[in-house]
Amino acid sequence: MLEKGTSYFGVRDPKHAETDLDRFEEEGLNAILHTFSERDREYFYDLRDDLDLGYDGGAGTMEQIVAASKERGFRVYVNPWAVGRVFGGEAFSEFIGRNPESCQRLSTGERVPAACFNDPTFREFMREWTRDAASLGADVLFWDEPHWFIPEWHGENVPEGAWTCRCESCQAAYRERYDEQMPATQTERVDEFREAMLVDFLEEMMEITHEAGAKNAVCLLPSEDAEHGLRDWQQIAERDPLDILVTDPYWNIFDHADSAETFVSYFTEKVVSLADEYDLESQIWIQGFALDGDPETVEAVRTATREAVDGGVDSVFMWGYDACRTVSSIACEDPEAVWDAHLDELPDS
Repeated sequence: MLEKGTSYFGVRDPKHAETDLDRFEEEGLNAILHTFSERDREYFYDLRDDLDLGYDGGAGTMEQIVAASKERGFRVYVNPWAVGRVFGGEAFSEFIGRNPESCQRLSTGERVPAACFNDPTFREFMREWTRDAASLGADVLFWDEPHWFIPEWHGENVPEGAWTCRCESCQAAYRERYDEQMPATQTERVDEFREAMLVDFLEEMMEITHEAGAKNAVCLLPSEDAEHGLRDWQQIAERDPLDILVTDPYWNIFDHADSAETFVSYFTEKVVSLADEYDLESQIWIQGFALDGDPETVEAVRTATREAVDGGVDSVFMWGYDACRTVSSIACEDPEAVWDAHLDELPDS
């Protein structure tokens, strides 16, 4: 049976969330991704011992929302929404404010607002995040668009040719790996190193996830270049702790607005092929944000959804629920039409 889901964020009232979950179930969905940002972990995870909120079981807010999802039969995913600013998402990171020495550094020496995968403080922070996320009752931890700093995502102007990361931790790891000093120019070996460190980070977190009793999904950016993640996706597909291989071919965001069908079809085939080869589940995300209200755009949503379903994936999600109606900076111009178009193309069973 096809897994059909959406991301869910922003609502931290369990009673209100239950209303939305009931609607999602009526609309035919059977899976949900709950974002678990640094803010969520700080303020919606623990329960004060002396506080009775009148909810079930004395659980923290996020645990209650996850439990309500599972009560309705949803498979529950939890993701590190913009944690450290090295995962996707519209959330701020307190970690990088409190730990500036853990941030990535450009090859020219300037610090940038994103944590470094090799920094020991961030590694320990993520180990703790992983255990806490799994303890919510998550079925799957969803490693969402892990990436080194991408300047255009943050509106940053960086010196031409500058790259990350060349902090002390990265230089030490590079020296240990290659027995040479890390260059200041972006060489083929530097790209190889960046990819290897990204995979090393993910593998450690995925192993902790398995130890905690949850599965792992890794969502790679829909590209095959070193600037956005991995050139060779086999590097992650072959890792033992991986359970679900994912990508999100958001055609409009990645400058393929005129070829949604081709773009989604290509990456669907890629994910399904690798998943079959390595005995994994496959998953595709459909763009449900930052879309205009033109009929052609709504038709592109239908086309993208059909391409994913017909391409044989095990799971199709939309980011995000109600076509991001509640997030004014990225909401679709006609969110109801986008949301309904996507749901219409999903099979009933």
